Amino acid sequence: MGLSLRGIFFGAPIFMDDIVDDNFEPAPPSPERVAARALVLSAVSCRALIEKDAGKDGAEELRQEIFPWLELIGAASEMEAAETALVATPLGKLAPEKARNSSWQSEGMAVLAWALSCAELPPVHIQCEPADIANAMGFLDNRENTPMHNPRLRDAEEIRKWADTYLTFHWRLRLLESDPGPKNFVSCVATCTWGSLRLDMLELVDNDIAIEGVRVDKVDYDVYRKTISIVQERHQAFNWLLGFATVYSSVTTDT
Repeated sequence: MGLSLRGIFFGAPIFMDDIVDDNFEPAPPSPERVAARALVLSAVSCRALIEKDAGKDGAEELRQEIFPWLELIGAASEMEAAETALVATPLGKLAPEKARNSSWQSEGMAVLAWALSCAELPPVHIQCEPADIANAMGFLDNRENTPMHNPRLRDAEEIRKWADTYLTFHWRLRLLESDPGPKNFVSCVATCTWGSLRLDMLELVDNDIAIEGVRVDKVDYDVYRKTISIVQERHQAFNWLLGFATVYSSVTTDT
């Protein structure tokens, strides 16, 4: 069964304080875990996005298919307790805030699907198409038609390159919250000593990051909120791929 999730409004997630552990040793997940996590995120985002369909023919039946499918293909063990509870919640019973925040999990799904070579990574400021990506990974299909069958990851250097790009962009967007004015961000990156930053994959205007030709300090607020939501979710997924935490929800996005 395919998804029909286009045209959904995505609300911005609630940000939580990040926790830094200086003794942390990276432990990247196996390709098998990445495949399972990508499919769990497809399930979570699907469940969140179909909340609006409560009462429509076939919607509740679709929800009821999700967990048995994850069990059948061997991905259910990757689910966290909150994710299991989300999928188990009947349509019409999910709090609106929970549905909005959970729908953003599709952006992490996009990163993991890309890492598994199942989909292209959308531009840094453009929301993914959840249905397209989920279906490209065989959503509700047999195991052999999903990345659970012989999962392979992209080259580690390519993953690191994009992880550094999202770290850089996320840092710039967060700086706008405390200092909304313009910056010579090229200089900031050049003198940074706390992280691996790169600008070569990002658009620049007047020595600062831009979004479709508009310098970030001048973009519309709604564009800013949407973009930082996209970037935070993808940054989390990349940090998980780098091994920042074993449990996906425990991964921080420090900048």
